Amino acid sequence: MKKFLIGFGGFLIVLGAGGIINHISMTFKAVQEEQEMYGGSVQFMTLQLIGSLEPYLTCLIGGGVIISIALFLNEYQKRSELTSQLIQVLSEQRSAQKEDKVQETTSKQDDFNEAKTVPTPPETIEVKSNQDDERFYWKG
Repeated sequence: MKKFLIGFGGFLIVLGAGGIINHISMTFKAVQEEQEMYGGSVQFMTLQLIGSLEPYLTCLIGGGVIISIALFLNEYQKRSELTSQLIQVLSEQRSAQKEDKVQETTSKQDDFNEAKTVPTPPETIEVKSNQDDERFYWKG
């Protein structure tokens, strides 16, 4: 599809350029013949014949637009492919991170369970029964 659009746009550009060149050469020949026959201003005669360049200019502009659309579609396809690859890589990384977190939490739970089973020596526990209770409560 994109190759067809580029080919068609190129064809329109070549058609428009060839038409403009042909029209300009025919205009100059017609102006020279009319000047020999009737005399008069060359600029005015040329101005009258310039208005018929519209189809050729339309072909040039249309071909350029079609080629630009085809190139845009090509770049958009590349962008979407890169985006899909990025999404795939990110999803793989997130799943790997989740597996790491699960392994970390199980290892932390195992460490916690091991810490619970180890008895604490009675010397490290300090009981401060003589001091007042220093807790502050929020009365809001």
